[in-house]
Amino acid sequence: MESVSTERTERDERVTVLTFTLEEKRYCVAAASITSVLGVTDDDPLVDADDPWHAGTIHVAGERIRVVDLPRVFGSSFETVARVDHPKLLVFSATDGNDHNYGWLIDGVGVTRDVPTASLEPPRIQTRHVKGQLEIDERDVIWLDEQAIHG
Repeated sequence: MESVSTERTERDERVTVLTFTLEEKRYCVAAASITSVLGVTDDDPLVDADDPWHAGTIHVAGERIRVVDLPRVFGSSFETVARVDHPKLLVFSATDGNDHNYGWLIDGVGVTRDVPTASLEPPRIQTRHVKGQLEIDERDVIWLDEQAIHG
């Protein structure tokens, strides 16, 4: 009987995700890993970086944030894409070896949603940066693996 209870708990488990956009696609990440969402007024130094995985470091409220330029990493082109006017920065609680928080430059932030973990499907393309796919509000959403991206 205990295995039935464990099965039900795993099937009923829910997690809160934060949705966001890159170009026309929707993505999400576990909301518990995010400490804040910031507006970015000048992203020129970040988008001109040679390596979008290490697009630079910004300072906010005495904290240093190491930025990953996700529109360039996951966008339709590795080159700088047409940028949105007011990008956002997701700031994570995770830090690198220098105690800099990680931040992801994104096009726009959505809302948080509680989703059942059982609804997560494996990624269509094998990649270590994606946990899987799910449907939120009748739209496909790609769940990114923040630990793999920060790794």
